[in-house]
Amino acid sequence: MTWYAHWVGSFDDNGYHFLLFGLILLTLITLLAGIWFVRRTYWIINTPTSKIASAHQGYIEIEGITKNIDASPLVSPMTGAACVWFWVSVEHREQSFTESKRSDWQRIYQHESDNLIAVEDETGECLVDPESASIRPNMRRQWYGNTERPSGLTNSVGGQFFGDYRYTEKLLLPHRNLYVLGWFKTITHDPYVVENESVASLLREWKNDPQKMKTFDLDRNGSIDSKEWDQAREAARQQIQAQQVRELERPQQTHLMSANPQSRRPYIISADDQTVLAKRFRRWGYLLWAGSVLAFFFWVSAYYIRP
Repeated sequence: MTWYAHWVGSFDDNGYHFLLFGLILLTLITLLAGIWFVRRTYWIINTPTSKIASAHQGYIEIEGITKNIDASPLVSPMTGAACVWFWVSVEHREQSFTESKRSDWQRIYQHESDNLIAVEDETGECLVDPESASIRPNMRRQWYGNTERPSGLTNSVGGQFFGDYRYTEKLLLPHRNLYVLGWFKTITHDPYVVENESVASLLREWKNDPQKMKTFDLDRNGSIDSKEWDQAREAARQQIQAQQVRELERPQQTHLMSANPQSRRPYIISADDQTVLAKRFRRWGYLLWAGSVLAFFFWVSAYYIRP
């Protein structure tokens, strides 16, 4: 430690006090960061994996396969790649005209999808809300160009020193494994309420169709009286009920995973397997704690080197 004592002794009083403050601050930051990672490891390891159909209400974890909710899949606005979630950004290189001639990247565009993500296991389907989640995507890529909107993907290694614009894209891909740790709740649909809402919606659609309304104008006087409107309502109800019979597999419940603003427990959506994720978090936590111990050791050494 002779080199360290000589280095600390080279500081004036102000520099010495600044060194002590910096070391104790580094100790606290790395300690808290380590707790942040180890805390996530704890919840991943100690939360049992549930099947969607039999999951209890509350804080759980599920694993399944991502799928598109709608017939038309979600696509990235940057490259048009099919996905179930995206985060994209564009940064512009700003040149500094100072003596250092340093360039900084300024973000000029950022967009994240807020669509629900469907996850399916062998027992059922669950919708996942990405809002407020810590998301680890399947794909993360970065490339460079000379226009604000990318003209296409380039090699992110070979082209990393070229272009005044930097593009970043993060994707969760469809039909891939997904791990979710968060708050699970089941929303039950009342068939009577659903039927009434569907009937009202269908009647609003018919009211905007003059040809359809003519079929209910039995006395051909150009207006629909209360008796004719009751007949239209009954016809709409019969059509909705027939449709419901054809859709017997339509779920009467919706399962949802989301964040809980009242809880400090982590909400994680990850393309990585939970075992891999827990190992990575634990490793980072222990490394940060080791850094905290080392920073504290140097703080103690510096404190006693100079009276």
